[in-house]
Amino acid sequence: MKIPNSPILPALFGRRTQKVRQTLGSRLFDILNVLVLWGLVLFTLGPFLYILFGSITEADYYRVHGVALDPAHWSLASYEVLLSTASRLVPAFNVTLLTTVLGTGLGLMVTASLAFAVSRTELPGHNLLVWMLFFTMIFNGGMVPFYLVVDGLGLTNTIWAMVIPFLSDAWFVFILVKFFESLPQELFDAARIDGCSEVELFFRIVLPLSKPVLATIGLFFAVYFWNQWFWPMVFVQDSQLHPLQVVLRAILSTMMPVVNPNAAVQQARQMADMPPVEVMRMAAIVVTIIPIAIVYPFLQRYFVKGVLIGAVKE
Repeated sequence: MKIPNSPILPALFGRRTQKVRQTLGSRLFDILNVLVLWGLVLFTLGPFLYILFGSITEADYYRVHGVALDPAHWSLASYEVLLSTASRLVPAFNVTLLTTVLGTGLGLMVTASLAFAVSRTELPGHNLLVWMLFFTMIFNGGMVPFYLVVDGLGLTNTIWAMVIPFLSDAWFVFILVKFFESLPQELFDAARIDGCSEVELFFRIVLPLSKPVLATIGLFFAVYFWNQWFWPMVFVQDSQLHPLQVVLRAILSTMMPVVNPNAAVQQARQMADMPPVEVMRMAAIVVTIIPIAIVYPFLQRYFVKGVLIGAVKE
């Protein structure tokens, strides 16, 4: 006799079916999965925890034993040394925060606009535009031509030198293109019938539906602009415009051993009571990681969904 497809049956026999399926092999498989996942968690958090505990380890204990896990040997001396240079860190933090906000916001707008144009196959020169984007993923002009272009635009030694040249990335564009192509074409047709222009279509329909993938790419942009240090050193000579990463690198470089013997002796006397350079490096890393670590949990729910929905087309 054929059993009718009724929603009442799973409710009546759901518990029994679940008990039957929980065999010994399935339980062992679940336990193995949990152990593997916890192993991956520890493997991922291990370096960060090492840096965190190393940054609060007492100088004398670190020189003899290394990183301390016992709270009795913890100290905040490394952070006190960094905070003693607050006159340099506060302006650098403001520059980094400004470049991150500007770069992330403008980068999302430029990337989304370009991706929307590329997703329109009826656009004149569509194939050429796609080819040019793909070409930039494989080849680039090099450091010297890049510097000459930025300098020719008058951006060097300004805050815009750390923002404008990095407002788009071909990989992010293609992720957004795949997402825009997955949107129902009937939705666009209905909007055009109601009188929406392409600009209104982009701002009133496409962008509100793209929150997950935009949040994901925005996180990528924010991490990149927050961690900038090489190109700011190349484009910006004014120390008042140096971002946080460059200033921290300069502070740590003053603690490195010097070649001149007389200078080395004088430096050793000044740094006798200071934490080791390795501990200071760990403290600097923690200082730069904390802001991104605070922001990430608020965007985590969009992260996986945004990457998958932009990379897979049903």
